[in-house]
Amino acid sequence: MFTEDAIIFCDADSLFFRPAAAVSKDGLKRNWKSDIRKAINHTINRIKQECMSDKIMHAVKGKGNFRYGIYKEYKGNRKELNDDLKTALNYGHNYMCDKHSAVMADGMEADDVVCIWAHEAIQENQDYYIAGIDKDLLQIPGNHFNFVKSTHVYVDHDVGHLNLMRQCLTGDTADNIPGIKGIGPKKADKILNGIPSSRQWSRVRAAWRGHNAGDPTTSRRLLELLTSWEEYETIRSKAEGESVQRK
Repeated sequence: MFTEDAIIFCDADSLFFRPAAAVSKDGLKRNWKSDIRKAINHTINRIKQECMSDKIMHAVKGKGNFRYGIYKEYKGNRKELNDDLKTALNYGHNYMCDKHSAVMADGMEADDVVCIWAHEAIQENQDYYIAGIDKDLLQIPGNHFNFVKSTHVYVDHDVGHLNLMRQCLTGDTADNIPGIKGIGPKKADKILNGIPSSRQWSRVRAAWRGHNAGDPTTSRRLLELLTSWEEYETIRSKAEGESVQRK
């Protein structure tokens, strides 16, 4: 049960990506900026209604991402965006920052920022809701609202860990993160079925070895969301040290 003091943490990149893609599909028309603004505001209002709170914090894409330093092929399979879509996305991004005080996720993903906010809320015993469409968010314990599918789901700590371990088996084709070839969600569930959280990572590593897929550690580092600002600083410092050593 939520109180009126609950805070919504929103992975907001999708708030403007979908309307930006729509207005740029056939070339930017006269009212395209207005269409993006209306779509964003409509979705934000719907999120607030569904999550029963007027308090919302948005995270959006920033500059850089530590994951590129871990794996140079991270998101390397994505196609180049056309100029109209880039223009529309830039407008949506700026609108979120200027009008909705969105926080730019410099050095990480927007869903990392959402995850950090959620863990801070847990520590402070603060009610919260997570709004977004990225499956990576389902690592985070708490109540979730998918504003595209209009679905609500509750994720506890064990289920959040299981969702991460499942992704470590399947990989993520959208972000070009390696998994075990031929292992999809159903086969991943069979591998992890009945295994307690404390032993799931060992089962994942054993499955990778059994399929001659190598070591899943890099995939986990790419998939696992940050839970604190201190964790990011540790990762960033380590990456900088490794870069110096390579030179």
